[in-house]
Amino acid sequence: MQNTKDFLLELGRLKLDHVAQLSASFGNLPKSDYLDGDYRLRRYSHFNFSENVLKKMPAKAFEQSTDFNDFQGNVERKYEEIEQNIIASEAFVEMFSRFKDITNLDDGANIEVHQIRIIAKGEKSSQVTPEGVHQDGYQRIGIFVIDGNNIIGGELNIHTQKHAAPFIKHKFDQGEFVVLNDEHFWHSAEDIRSAGPGGANMDVFVLTA
Repeated sequence: MQNTKDFLLELGRLKLDHVAQLSASFGNLPKSDYLDGDYRLRRYSHFNFSENVLKKMPAKAFEQSTDFNDFQGNVERKYEEIEQNIIASEAFVEMFSRFKDITNLDDGANIEVHQIRIIAKGEKSSQVTPEGVHQDGYQRIGIFVIDGNNIIGGELNIHTQKHAAPFIKHKFDQGEFVVLNDEHFWHSAEDIRSAGPGGANMDVFVLTA
């Protein structure tokens, strides 16, 4: 088994035609009954990834300890699953392949995926990470930014400690991503607000293992 200390952090970008394959599906994300359900729309699934083939695992609830999430920790959250046409796309598989290769993840490992749209309307800002500077309680995390429409803010921040200033602060463009060692780094993101009429949204996939 590969040691997670064999990698720290890597930046990259998905193929732009693959970004286009993924982007439209964010318009189908449902609201939920949880604390952030009106402005952070989400689907959630988990997969086994072996020999570059994805196998969707049975649906399950998502839960984080309050040790890592003091916003919605110890809450069992159930989300609708990611749509099958997205799962079957070359673009979706590329995300898994890049994530696995960067993190030295064993073949056949299980990977969880959150598909999230954060919405801001009018002059009101929305929190991209309401839990603030945090770790997620995994070993490996990949944050893939698919789109940002009409937004001010939304920069992703990477920190060496919870209370340290970010050493990376970057507004990721379409398809750009960061994969990081969750045992070594903390992360956060700036709130977003609309740059003009019509509202704003930020679309991301988050992979964890």
